[in-house]
Amino acid sequence: MNISIDKSSILGPISKLVGITEKRSLMPILSNILIEFGTTHTTIYSTDLELSAIGYIEYSTPENKKIVVHGKKFLEILREMDNDEIMLQIDENLLTIKQKQTKIVLSLQDPDEFPEVKKINVDEEFVVDGTALLEMIDKVSFAVSLDETRYILTGMHMRGKDGSITVVGTDGYRMALYEKVLDGVGNFKGITIPKRSLSEIERVIDEGEKVTLSIDEKHVQISTKNIVVVSRVIEGSFPDFENVIPAGNDNVIHFEKELFFKGLKKVSSIIGRSEPVKITLSQGKMEIEAESDIGRAKEVMLVDYGGEEISMNFNVRFVMDVISHINGGAVIMSAPSTYGAVLFREEEGDSYKNIVMPIRV
Repeated sequence: MNISIDKSSILGPISKLVGITEKRSLMPILSNILIEFGTTHTTIYSTDLELSAIGYIEYSTPENKKIVVHGKKFLEILREMDNDEIMLQIDENLLTIKQKQTKIVLSLQDPDEFPEVKKINVDEEFVVDGTALLEMIDKVSFAVSLDETRYILTGMHMRGKDGSITVVGTDGYRMALYEKVLDGVGNFKGITIPKRSLSEIERVIDEGEKVTLSIDEKHVQISTKNIVVVSRVIEGSFPDFENVIPAGNDNVIHFEKELFFKGLKKVSSIIGRSEPVKITLSQGKMEIEAESDIGRAKEVMLVDYGGEEISMNFNVRFVMDVISHINGGAVIMSAPSTYGAVLFREEEGDSYKNIVMPIRV
């Protein structure tokens, strides 16, 4: 079977799907993608069994034909080709790729060995703007845990309630919570989407496009016009995040985001990326300090603060992550008088909250 197809029409979808192919699996078939050429359209499948994707191309052939080809190698070949028509010649277990003076032959696998990839049976479904979904993921994914021993924390928790979606990420030492009001969102119990799935979802979504979120008991499905991503959710009970938000932090300070961020960067230049910085609040000023084997650093900021004098030590990376994700020019920090969680908020609105636990030194 001979197929002539424009490079751009097949390169885009494959580049979005290949990241899902499993590189370390004991099942070599999972390093491949399944391409199904059909009489109405062409479909591309990719899976690692936990995460799957289906891509659609508006390209038809006179007859149906399935091939299974190594995803990453096929993508690399396509990228190096000129922006022009590509000839694909399929002969039993071989795929010959031709363009002008170039000829490359790849071996094909048996399509019957490729795992079944299918859409879910929907329990709950709603439509969200792609920009809003990408924003939700960005606001909390940095706080998601990487520690596999606390598996339930290695994903973003999502819950629908009263016309809004709440997303949460935490590793037990910090927590990011973002709430977004969205039309058409019903109440649904919380689901936890694995961090790796979030990365692939970000890869396939474009800003401004409409995205359909579908949920069943064990899966979440993200559908755009041309691509569907199906991910297993992490089973188990996510921590009661609402009761973690401190309500009695009376030491409140407003400060300029950029000045504080620059101060953190200057002071942290003498320490490692995850070492502590000391922040001291006193009448009219904030002091940021750090110390290591190579020296000491201190930054003083004049601020409008009239509370009691308190000192806290933080993992510098945790604080910098929070500040870099807060919108606007100012940050509100609320701290307790004794050791406890510190709350960081945006000056405008109350939809985005970050909690960081100080380090005991």
